[in-house]
Amino acid sequence: MARSVLVTGGNRGIGLAVAQAFAAQGDNVAITYRSGEPPAGFLAVKCDVTDASSVDAAIAEIAEKQGAVEVLVANAGITRDTLLMRMTDDDFTSVLDANLTGAFRVIRAASKAMLRSRKGSIVLMSSVVAMTGSAGQRTTSPQPRAIGASARRRPCRPISNGCRSAIPSPASLGKRST
Repeated sequence: MARSVLVTGGNRGIGLAVAQAFAAQGDNVAITYRSGEPPAGFLAVKCDVTDASSVDAAIAEIAEKQGAVEVLVANAGITRDTLLMRMTDDDFTSVLDANLTGAFRVIRAASKAMLRSRKGSIVLMSSVVAMTGSAGQRTTSPQPRAIGASARRRPCRPISNGCRSAIPSPASLGKRST
């Protein structure tokens, strides 16, 4: 049976590859995108994860057009990589707002229906940089660690309500990830 899947940031890179994999399995896949042209073959919903009302509207549109989200892949993010002494407060804040707070907003909005139906899966995309570190990626390193902590304290507890979560950390795949 086809599931309703949402991949945030699914218009390119790793997000697009994930969306294509779900679609190949027969799932109904929605993607969100902030800019550019969305790829064909998906329910494409414009969404800025830094804006809670935009996230809520996207989740509502997806629910209306293909059913409540059953599988969420929180993949949307930005990067402002630079050396620590060159990073501005605005760059640091904008990355955390998109990558960390944005994931929170999407999980909060999508998990409501999951909890009601007592089923659902949440996949929080992370990064190998969270564990290994890398020069010039100061904003990238703390964000996946915080996402990991969020998933461990998630609202979906598998034993009590049938929901589950995972945090893959893909290595460089030769694809543009942001």
